[in-house]
Amino acid sequence: MNEDRYLVRVEPSGTLLAVADGVGGEPGGELASSAAIEALSTRFFGASAEISRADALAAAMRDANDAVLGAAGESGQKGAASTLVAAAVSGDDAVVGNLGDSRAYLVRDSTIQRITADHSGVFPSSITRFVGDPNGVQPDVFVETLVPGDRLLLCSDGLTRHVPDEEIAAEVRSQDIEHAVNSLAPLRGRERRPDRRDPRSSRRGGHRRGARGGPLR
Repeated sequence: MNEDRYLVRVEPSGTLLAVADGVGGEPGGELASSAAIEALSTRFFGASAEISRADALAAAMRDANDAVLGAAGESGQKGAASTLVAAAVSGDDAVVGNLGDSRAYLVRDSTIQRITADHSGVFPSSITRFVGDPNGVQPDVFVETLVPGDRLLLCSDGLTRHVPDEEIAAEVRSQDIEHAVNSLAPLRGRERRPDRRDPRSSRRGGHRRGARGGPLR
């Protein structure tokens, strides 16, 4: 089951990119990632123009958390959860937010910089922040200034668990966007094992993990 969902939404005010990776290997992961992406998009582009883009993105990610909790309650899939990473781009500014271990990278010339920091727990395959947390969420938010030629990459750990950052950068910077995405997709599946991470094992102390939008290939 593919529990990853993505968003690319382009509006006159800017572009919103996002990746959500449902956790646990259960139907609840797919529900959580879908609900998170939909709520994120709706809230971000519905925000007042008077608040900063960083505040708008953080609020939209908190709304995504509420949406996952609501969808899980309605469906009876309590414990449904997902990671979430998003980037709001306007002009030469990029605002990036994350919850969990899905990542955002900035590829510039021959270098790759990880923008986000993983919210990893003390146990293997565990995360401490995620959408679907009944205790509420506080996303990390970063602001980057872009220059011509920069490329932003958002991805789940299905890629980063198996492919070194330098190899990711080589693929991204050497080709146009469409071909780069197509070349990364096979790498993402390389040596990939089924996701058996358990979404029900913890809460505050850590969540164990066993527009255009849709499932990632």
